[in-house]
Amino acid sequence: MKNLVVLLLLAIVWAGASGCGRAGGRGEELSFLRRIMSDDLAVHASLDVPSRECLVRADSDGETCLGFRLLPGQPKLHGGVRAEVSVDFPHCEGDVVRYEWRFKLAEDFVSDSPDNRWWVIAQWHDQPDPLKNETWQNHTSLSPPISLNIGEVDGSLAIGLTYGLTRDGHQQTVSDPVAIKRNVWYRVVANVHWSQTETGMAECFLDDSPEPIFVANGPNMNNGFRHYLKLGMYRHPDIDTENTIFVDDVAIEISHPTSSAGPSQADR
Repeated sequence: MKNLVVLLLLAIVWAGASGCGRAGGRGEELSFLRRIMSDDLAVHASLDVPSRECLVRADSDGETCLGFRLLPGQPKLHGGVRAEVSVDFPHCEGDVVRYEWRFKLAEDFVSDSPDNRWWVIAQWHDQPDPLKNETWQNHTSLSPPISLNIGEVDGSLAIGLTYGLTRDGHQQTVSDPVAIKRNVWYRVVANVHWSQTETGMAECFLDDSPEPIFVANGPNMNNGFRHYLKLGMYRHPDIDTENTIFVDDVAIEISHPTSSAGPSQADR
């Protein structure tokens, strides 16, 4: 994609959580989700932004993407400072799922150096298990078992993978950082073998790298129900800079299926 030439704030009013209470309703939300993913995938997705100021529509020579923007003092959503798209793609434990997307940090993207507090640009998160009558009201809040994080290392922006269960005192593993640049599109492919046992695995490729930049093994599900993908930004609440990340070409498919995955959040 060529450099972005037009940035337009969405001309709709977003009232808060996951497609609810918004002017234009679900139909209008879908029209923006379809800018960055297929119609089939968009039905499983929602936008998690606290206000219209946190979402940017970008056009360039007929190509489209979405920008997710964090602002100083913005209101929290779901208990945190975030601007994300969530995709609850149906799958189940034992499946190997292939996730693909592109991202670009804005040219004026400011890091949190030297503090380098946590800052997530992609995460796979657990959710309530309906087979156990769990709901968001009684579901224990946990950190994501898999996430891509951003920071600054030796004066350069970098991403790293954090992997492993976040319950019952488990220790996560943290990868070595990989340097990236501002104002450059990167393509990520992540293959995840979902499992609560040692058979779990995740590997991430960047652009056309023949070998994965990150590989991690071990259990990666906080519970037995599928984990969903979130792209954009979610960061430490005390970081107070204005930042934008652009996302495009989101795609998900099951590489090696096991059994029925059940309904998605969008279906319930």
